[in-house]
Amino acid sequence: MRFIGWNLFFAAWLLVTAFALSHSGPSIFLTCVAALAIAVLAFASRGLPRLRLAMAVVALVLGGAALLMPDLSGLARLNNGLVAALVFALAVIPGRADLVGSRAG
Repeated sequence: MRFIGWNLFFAAWLLVTAFALSHSGPSIFLTCVAALAIAVLAFASRGLPRLRLAMAVVALVLGGAALLMPDLSGLARLNNGLVAALVFALAVIPGRADLVGSRAG
């Protein structure tokens, strides 16, 4: 349950900072789409754990965009990069529920 909670927090944080920090138009769009994808995948991955890999891909896209998109402030780049790294870590590091399930099967 903490996995979903943390990802929802990061998704909400991305939505708030998309408009609070200095982003370009395409960067606002990408940040909002990434936030929505993170929230949806967090809920969906409860029943389908392999969807965590899709969340890792979303985090990589967000992190790459933070590095490569023009017209972003340094703070916006840093914010999106850090959030992408945290979401990626949550997606690829198995939780306690994943470890217990893998031992039983």
